[in-house]
Amino acid sequence: MKRLVCVLLLGTITFFVRAQNVGDQLVVDKFSRYYNSSHADSLYTLFDPQMQTILNVEKTKAMISQIKGKLGQIVKSHYEGSPASEIYEYRMSFEKRLVDLALILKGGMIAGIQQKKIEMAADSAIRLKSPDNFVIKVPLARLAGTLTMPKASGKVPVVLLISGSGPTDRNMNQEGGLTSNSFLMLAKGLADHGIASVRYDKRGVGKSVFSGNPEDLVFDDFIGDAVILVDSLKKDSRFSKVIIAGHSEGVAIGLVAALNRKPAAFISLSGYATDLVSLLGKQLKTDLSPADYKVAAEAMDSLKAGKPFNKSLPGMLSTLFSPAIQPFLISNVKYNAQLEIAKLKVPILIIAGTHDLQIGVEDAQKLHTAAPGSKLKLIPEMNHVLKNAPAEKVANFATYNKPDLPLHPDLIPILTQFILQLR
Repeated sequence: MKRLVCVLLLGTITFFVRAQNVGDQLVVDKFSRYYNSSHADSLYTLFDPQMQTILNVEKTKAMISQIKGKLGQIVKSHYEGSPASEIYEYRMSFEKRLVDLALILKGGMIAGIQQKKIEMAADSAIRLKSPDNFVIKVPLARLAGTLTMPKASGKVPVVLLISGSGPTDRNMNQEGGLTSNSFLMLAKGLADHGIASVRYDKRGVGKSVFSGNPEDLVFDDFIGDAVILVDSLKKDSRFSKVIIAGHSEGVAIGLVAALNRKPAAFISLSGYATDLVSLLGKQLKTDLSPADYKVAAEAMDSLKAGKPFNKSLPGMLSTLFSPAIQPFLISNVKYNAQLEIAKLKVPILIIAGTHDLQIGVEDAQKLHTAAPGSKLKLIPEMNHVLKNAPAEKVANFATYNKPDLPLHPDLIPILTQFILQLR
């Protein structure tokens, strides 16, 4: 079920489309699927011409059989980095934890397969630091979260942290290739200044269980979950006030929840100014050929009009706009972030990084214009995962998988000053 939810919520496709080339990620997903189902002929088509001269279909079949005999099925894959220009490495993990394999991709095709020593995943240590001490039941789901309390007496303010798109968990990590720990660090930084926080796994992600049909999930479900969490925090006698803080897609979720429940304040971290479909179009424009983008634009126009798009789509567009995903996208476009934030009558802080390569500072500026009373803070050299990063693309995205890299040093002071000055 979790895999289906991840696809429905766009996973790396939406907000991490730039960090991990969409075409490459689809190749990796196909490799895993073809390998696990022993479809050697289909897997062979993913190799570049040089690999195909080394491994014909029969040799590919023998290779699959040999690897499966030693390692079993592929259970996990993640983006590892870019060891050279236009070359991307993805790490494959198996049932039998003996070695990993690295897929080397160039030009959207597999150019090599290398054996790699297993590195201990950061997830295990992270989860130990993220106890399920704040659990809420919502319709068809059980949301698991972590409450981080400061060492302070008396009532304290609490921040509800809402993560971004796809299978992004409470710590701003994804199993498929994001290990930033940004929300984990953010919670600790707030606690050090006397501010509590709750961060949670969205339904179907991490330890949060969803018992419904993933294809029935719509954007309003996540808004409803946030509303229930806010209600729970407002009733808790330990807290003096409740603040909502969203990151990326979480900003849009938090905005509508804030309009429903009027928190003490609202914080936008790297939020988009329109909707997911418009943002996706902006990102795709630089990644697609003019012909493919024209088809994508037709599909997006249909979704924005609230109508499913039923025509055939080329390549990765068939996955981006699959019938399973379209209801979620249609449900999202009815919420334009600029229009929603203009209605909000609480203190607002809008934060963006000048080196955010996924959602630029122009989105933050548009949100600020829509809510003239808001405070706008543009943090120099901060990227989308709230870390200090260079503007160069490969080095910028490398920070997405550096779990020990601290948050940008300006972020916590800006947040705490805003929160502690609230009346």
